Amino acid sequence: GLIWRNIAVRTSEVAVSRRQNKASEGLEAAGLEPRTNGYTDTEVIKELQRVAAQLGHSPSRKEWEEHGNISGRTVQAHFGSWNEGLRAAGLEATAQQPAADEDVLEAIQNLATELGRPPTAQEMEQQGAWSVKVAQRHFGTWNTALREAGFEPISRKDVPEDELMAELRRLRDELDHVPSSTEMHEHGQFTMYLYLDRFGSWKQAVEAAGMEYRGHPSGPEHPLWKGGYGDISYGPNWYRQRKRALERDGFECQMPGCSIDRETHRERWDRDLNVHHITPLGTFIDANGVLDYERANRLENLITLCQRHHMLWEEFAPLQPDIR
Repeated sequence: GLIWRNIAVRTSEVAVSRRQNKASEGLEAAGLEPRTNGYTDTEVIKELQRVAAQLGHSPSRKEWEEHGNISGRTVQAHFGSWNEGLRAAGLEATAQQPAADEDVLEAIQNLATELGRPPTAQEMEQQGAWSVKVAQRHFGTWNTALREAGFEPISRKDVPEDELMAELRRLRDELDHVPSSTEMHEHGQFTMYLYLDRFGSWKQAVEAAGMEYRGHPSGPEHPLWKGGYGDISYGPNWYRQRKRALERDGFECQMPGCSIDRETHRERWDRDLNVHHITPLGTFIDANGVLDYERANRLENLITLCQRHHMLWEEFAPLQPDIR
């Protein structure tokens, strides 16, 4: 199996915890509770308890969307998952009820009714009962989900510029650094090609959003810099190799002691499992900035990790686990 050096795990957990709590320390020192999505943890907990008292039991996600005054997405943003939010409020966890196709379509239709028009991906992400990634999981793409709900999607070239900028900022906040074009392509709601078509280059798109372009390489100022790979594509074989790695690893995080599978990961983080390069991509970039993607994406250089453990490994790259 894969055996992670215990000292690295302990050290990296402290580092991650310190980074996550850094923004809150100033508020806490001033006697104030940090806010997420406009609410404090206490406010979310009180609303959970209010709805539970009204219903006489812990609310399901569907009951919450009907009776709660805060979105289920906000509960998840505060506590990591719906059931963790219930536990924080002193309530019993509910059985996991994954969204059915009709639930996702109903959520799109309900939001369209509220807005008076079909929702954009950004609006669904912020205001919808289910995230865009849940819709993509059920129907393949956001536009397909819109069509199934009875709406005609906005053309690629019709996406408002402020929505493109908002998605760039959202991904920056999610990653804790200015995203590269490949990170947008892999983790964002829009492909990097839409930004390139609209702004001419990824650098111009980033600067239009009021951010500092990371450049190539991203440089020592980047919090996780290990000789970064900027905007270089992972290569034409990436998606095939990524799929092969997921299949080989049984669609489960390979960190010893971690049993998070694909379904659990999507429920907890609203995204797919990470496939990590054990030897960083920067190692495979030559003096001319060309990535040797055949070597970088070899199956033996890829490993499946959950979001939490991916952060730990990124923190300590290029250190590698012992493979025995």
